[in-house]
Formats: sequence, C-alpha cells, structure tokens
Amino acid sequence: MHVKKVGKNIALLCLLLALPYLITNRYDQHILNMILIYIILGMSLNLVFGYTGLLSLGHAAFYGIGAYVSALATTQLGLPFLVSFFLAGLAGAIFGVLVGFPTLKLAGPYFAMATIGFNKIVEMVLMNWDSVTGGPAGISGIPYPDFFGICVLDSEKSYFYLLAVVMLSLFFIYRNLIVSHAGQTIIAMRNDIVAVQAMGVNSPLLRISIFTISTVYAAFAGSLYAHMVNYIAPDAFPVLESITLLILVVIGGPGFLRGPFYGAVVIVLANEYLQYLESFNMLIYGLALMVLLILLPSGIAGIIESIKSKIFKRRGVLDYIREVGIEEMK
Repeated sequence: MHVKKVGKNIALLCLLLALPYLITNRYDQHILNMILIYIILGMSLNLVFGYTGLLSLGHAAFYGIGAYVSALATTQLGLPFLVSFFLAGLAGAIFGVLVGFPTLKLAGPYFAMATIGFNKIVEMVLMNWDSVTGGPAGISGIPYPDFFGICVLDSEKSYFYLLAVVMLSLFFIYRNLIVSHAGQTIIAMRNDIVAVQAMGVNSPLLRISIFTISTVYAAFAGSLYAHMVNYIAPDAFPVLESITLLILVVIGGPGFLRGPFYGAVVIVLANEYLQYLESFNMLIYGLALMVLLILLPSGIAGIIESIKSKIFKRRGVLDYIREVGIEEMK
C-alpha cells in the first residue's frame, strides 16, 4: 500500500512538472500560475478557518503586505528577489503577531470584524501613503526573480517552476504541521477548547503560532504575485479579496489537507470566466457559498473523501467475503 502511495505521488509530481509543456498558450499558463498562488493562499486561510475554526476576513491584507514589502525591497532598495521574498514573510509574521495577540482573544463574529477592520486599515494606508506605496497608482517596474544573474524567470513557463517549488515546500510544512501533535491539538481545540485547556495546553500561544504561520504563507503568496505581474496596486487586496479566499476554502473543503487545491482551481477559473460579469461576481460567489454551506458543507474535498470511503468500505467487505469463502453472498 505504501509503495502504491509513493508511486501515485511520483506520478502526480511528474504531471505537475509536465504541465507547462502540455499547456502552451501563454494566457493559460498565466492562469495555471495564478492557481498555484491561490493554493498557497488557500493553505494560509485553511490553517486558520479550516483547522482552528476562526473566521478571518482580513487575509488579503497580509497578501498585500507581502506584495508591497517585496516590491519595495527590490525597486527601492535594490535587494535581490530571495532577500525580498523572505523579508515579505518576515513582515507577514510581524503583522500576524501584532494583529493576532489582541484579536485572537475575541470569538465568533468579533474576530471576523476585527480582521475586516485590519484589512480596511491596510487598504487605506496603501491607497494614501503616496510617498512609499505610490498611492492609487501602485508600484510598477517590479523585476522578475533574478538568481545571481544566472537565471532570470521572465516567462510564464519558467515562473511556473518557481511557484511549484515554493508551493510544494509550503504544502510539505503545512501537511506535517497538521498531522503533528500541535496540529491535532488545534483540531481538538476547535471541537472543545475547554477540554484541551483542562489538559494544560497553552491555547492562546498555539493559536497565535498557527495564525502567524498562516500570515507568513499569505505574505509569501503576495511576494510571488508581485514579481510575476510586475505591478501592484491597492485595489488588488481589498476586503472582497479576503471574502474570495474564504469562498475558496469553503468550496475546496475546510479542514481538508487538499481542500485548497480544489478551491483554487474553481476560484481562479471562475474569476477568469466571470470577469465580464464583474458587477455580479460577488453575487454569484455569495449564492454559491450559500448553496455549498447548505448542501455540501464539507466542500469538494469532503465529497471526494466520502466517495473514497464508500469505495474502500465496499472493497473491504468484498475482500472479507472472499477470505471466508462465502461465494453465494457476492
């Protein structure tokens, strides 16, 4: 069984690496790259909403902070991409701690309202601090990633591999975090925080740690986005973007490891094909969210897991029947 799983993972990795050669149209390659960025954003919010049960509606702010820090580090300070990328993550961590300490004590809608407020503050700062952020005009001329003058990722195809490496690395950390003792404790806290605290767990510290990791992920995604499109402006990181990320997690399946993958594909494709209905985008998303919450609360990942469990259960029964030799019960 373990060998089959390894073989399946290798096959999926080979397919991922071959995608830029299977999808040759530049526009389609850009969509593919955006899906990888949204997978990282989905993992970020899934850590908070899917596993801790906290409704954060301000993750686009950390996404924007990462994008602006990375853009300013390269355009104003002349720092290389790798340095600016990790500076973006550091900025995400700092703001994650600053926001998390006072707000994570809040519960339910109060935490959601606090994160919305932070998103609006960041949006207004980006819009009005002209001397640093460029104001409404934003920042242009953001360079492509340049690795020591040897390799410049100036095409959609080459940028895909950078995104794939970062996404897979972050997924590895994300997965191991969830299956670790700390991750399982977080899940238990979501279900019964009083019982977990009674066991001596420092729940505030654990929550702030998970929240900070999630904000670092969002900031990393912002850095990658800025250097891919070479231009950023405040209107790319509004509260509506935070709501879009929440819809991504709900569609994919909150609390499922692979939920962000499914949600990212749906959201990015929906954004592309619904762009001509821009005025109705959030209406359509809202209706979709209501339908999913009522009919399919576990999202796409939940449906897939349910189907798989039924298949495996059926196979298990058939294997048992064969073992005991009751052929007439087939």
